[in-house]
Amino acid sequence: MRGGFSGDELGDIRQERNFDLSQNTTYGAGGNADIAYFPQSEEEAVKVFESLINQNRKFFVLGRGSDILASDKGFDGCVISTKYLKSISYNGGVLTAQSGVTVASLLEFCKNFGLGGLEFLAGIPATVGGLAFMNGGALNSYIGDKIVSVTLYDGKLRKIPQKLCDFGYKHSTMRNINCLILSVELKVEQCESQKVASKIKKVLKLRSKQPKGRSCGCVFKNPRGGYAGKLIEECGLKGYKFGGAQVSEKHANFIINNNGSSDDIFRLISFVKRRVYEIKGVLLEEEVVYIGDFNETYG
Repeated sequence: MRGGFSGDELGDIRQERNFDLSQNTTYGAGGNADIAYFPQSEEEAVKVFESLINQNRKFFVLGRGSDILASDKGFDGCVISTKYLKSISYNGGVLTAQSGVTVASLLEFCKNFGLGGLEFLAGIPATVGGLAFMNGGALNSYIGDKIVSVTLYDGKLRKIPQKLCDFGYKHSTMRNINCLILSVELKVEQCESQKVASKIKKVLKLRSKQPKGRSCGCVFKNPRGGYAGKLIEECGLKGYKFGGAQVSEKHANFIINNNGSSDDIFRLISFVKRRVYEIKGVLLEEEVVYIGDFNETYG
């Protein structure tokens, strides 16, 4: 075991050693993490977080892995998976979802109980916790606008109201602190189940036009007053390949993994970023989060 960490004090928590990141991220690439923990309650999640902090261990929190590129060398640390934190409840106009609830499960609950307002999230391969963390969304709507509060643990259990979450474009205050999101309260409205289902169907139809293949969705944030995909296309990079990675012919802000490595994807991202800066004078900022070590040189 790298780093000499046994994790014996967490022996009662579900866990998996040599956790395969390629099988747990939407890019489908990367090596293994030392160990992954799968807390099945918020109390277990806090226990894992506290233990790893006290052991001074590197770790990251994993939902669906839709915004992550993991190094081919793996990650010399631990993973806290939220996949079993999947409770959903509703009371008086507020829906409470634990951080591991997927968008698909969230919207199925809304459809079944006639709760509207979140249909714009349809088709996003993410969890509620991940969306709150990065203020994710689609169709010019963001989850932060629907959030009432976020319950998190950062050494103390805190319930942060929406106005203190500092939601912005691909940003929340949770990105600035070392914390574990446990659950999120969301505003919803009573609505006929059939209407909720119809809106979800329309959004999914719109998303079906997006590029197919393994990706993280949009690689880069849109710069102020512009669109990253448009800049990349204007630089003639649609279809550009590096190894098994390719800039999508359909949407230039998508990089598709065609059985390539994380290094292929990283080098292509780096090349695109450099070329856009050279040609357009715009320094693009990645949405994708890098896990593990990457070689900073590229051709």
